[in-house]
Amino acid sequence: MTFPKILGVLAAMVFGAVVLIWIFVSLAALVYALTQSDGQAARIYALFVVVGVVVAALAWWIGNRVAKARAARQ
Repeated sequence: MTFPKILGVLAAMVFGAVVLIWIFVSLAALVYALTQSDGQAARIYALFVVVGVVVAALAWWIGNRVAKARAARQ
């Protein structure tokens, strides 16, 4: 494996970890806001959760397409 491939794999792993942390922290904040009956904050945190899930789904889709394209070339 070449250095750029290793760097790409590491970058993808860090990105995945950041997105998962984003989602879990947003979910925890959403639950806390709901238990405190803070509707305004709950809406904001729900939006953060949705954005995190959309980013994760988009990253998964792009990664899947790249993997299929590489498999087809080899």
